[in-house]
Amino acid sequence: MIDVAFVVDSSSKSQGQSAWTQMTSFVNLVLDRLTISQAYLRVSFVSYGNTASVPFRLSEYNDREAAKQRITGIRYLGHPGSNLADALDALRNQVFQSSAGARSLTPWVAVVLTDRSPSLRVSQTVSVANQARAAGIQIIPIGVIISGQLNRNILNQIAYTQARVTVVNDYSRLSGIAVQVADWICNSHLGE
Repeated sequence: MIDVAFVVDSSSKSQGQSAWTQMTSFVNLVLDRLTISQAYLRVSFVSYGNTASVPFRLSEYNDREAAKQRITGIRYLGHPGSNLADALDALRNQVFQSSAGARSLTPWVAVVLTDRSPSLRVSQTVSVANQARAAGIQIIPIGVIISGQLNRNILNQIAYTQARVTVVNDYSRLSGIAVQVADWICNSHLGE
């Protein structure tokens, strides 16, 4: 059993809607390698720009295709701000809660996909990530390093382990790491 949330940065991007589409396509590629069901793996999604929102929670989808279709339909925000702290707060307070469908004694995994360093609540980002990890959330950060908008250091600071920090230098390269990310999710019960 695993509960996983995908946290995707929907703030303004130099490549706009195209970049967002590639980011959500990556999430769906990861889902293609997972078995989603009420009994085994459940999935949630958080998008963020100036603020975070939770388009769907862990208990809403029991099959992969329905979840993928919902993810494909999530709108690109294009907000000027990038508020990762708000997204991490949403994980802890809205996703990984029993009232929202999170299961106790189950690994909680958050795949954070971003292409920008935080620009809002910057000084709180690491402490909020520490609170999320203390609540039992394994944060797997994935960064798209493009046009110098993302400092890899923030990924290292929020990760539950340095071995899970991954960066690519173009949105099109995300597809090449989907299998690895799916493996990390499936092996999250090992805690390594």
